[in-house]
Amino acid sequence: MSEPSGGKSPTFGQGFRWEGDDPRLLAKAIDAAFDYRGDVTLLLRDGEELQGYVFNRNATAARPFLQIFPANGTGTMNVLYQDLRGIAFSGRDPASGKSWEAWLKKYQARKEAQAEEQSTAEEPEAFGLYPEALDS
Repeated sequence: MSEPSGGKSPTFGQGFRWEGDDPRLLAKAIDAAFDYRGDVTLLLRDGEELQGYVFNRNATAARPFLQIFPANGTGTMNVLYQDLRGIAFSGRDPASGKSWEAWLKKYQARKEAQAEEQSTAEEPEAFGLYPEALDS
């Protein structure tokens, strides 16, 4: 996707791709990439693409840059804002759908299901808060 029409800002997230020359939208895309919990693909002006995890950015430096852990495991890299032509949110966001509200809804559903089971069971089981297994 290129720059949005009608003056609307894009909604950045998994599967979204932004390319353009608007420095304001580039700054928003970089901030979204920093907040994103999955890998992104940086689209560089020289035609190269760099996939990895954005862990830092500095928009106020003399030459604004972001820092990325490349997916190929080669350490860290600095990429100047001026070298970017776009960002694709290519990786899965492992925290997607894991907001407090989503967790609470699942918790309440489990609690209600367990209460229903206990009402028909001969001996009720203890109920409590237990951590969920992490996605791998």
